[in-house]
Amino acid sequence: MAHKYETVAAGIRASIANSLSPHDALPSERDLMGVYGVSRMTVRQAIAKLGEEGLVYNVHGSGTYVGSADLFSKTPKLTSFTEDMISRGFTPASRVLELSRSGAPEDVARLLGLEPGSECTHIRRLRLADTNPMAIEDVYLPGAILDVESFNFAESLYEQLRGAGHDVFRAEQKIQAITLDEERSGLLDVPPGSAALEVTRVSSSRRGKLVEFARTIYRADRYSFQLAVTRDAER
Repeated sequence: MAHKYETVAAGIRASIANSLSPHDALPSERDLMGVYGVSRMTVRQAIAKLGEEGLVYNVHGSGTYVGSADLFSKTPKLTSFTEDMISRGFTPASRVLELSRSGAPEDVARLLGLEPGSECTHIRRLRLADTNPMAIEDVYLPGAILDVESFNFAESLYEQLRGAGHDVFRAEQKIQAITLDEERSGLLDVPPGSAALEVTRVSSSRRGKLVEFARTIYRADRYSFQLAVTRDAER
């Protein structure tokens, strides 16, 4: 027998499919409680389920709205940009802005466990989904991991690392909100001062070797991150 929240979620799904458009507001929690004859907790469970599916999104202090295919949601699973876009039915592409052999900046060297100025391969790319700009990505790889001459523009970076024996297995990420300057906003095709998400990632291989530093600037109007968290049991 289905849980009550699953029945409510199915009803909302049908409403979205039949009569609602992206970014339309859902009925309030109180209205949904009346329609389905359930508690507020059950309504919230149903909305949370639909949120996980990407069908709805919440705006704090405003309400819940129908999701859009234009809003990409990134889960905590470690995947490449290429894998993300393919899994959503979009065609990933990149415009290479810079590919060079350079000394690691001090902060990058520290995070990768290198001496400042150590030789790295620096890749700066504009990431696209169906030709639409999605993110600006700066990646630094230790020179011993992948050199400039070995980089293949047509292949996923993570696939190349795997082929070189450095399968990316674990990453630590920091996400923060920023505003875009004129240069970055121009690349992402949004007005200067627009909101964006800056994600800093340090990745390691299955053997625990640090293999990648990446700083990616995502358009906040087209990309979001979903995180599932748990609370430790009280001792």
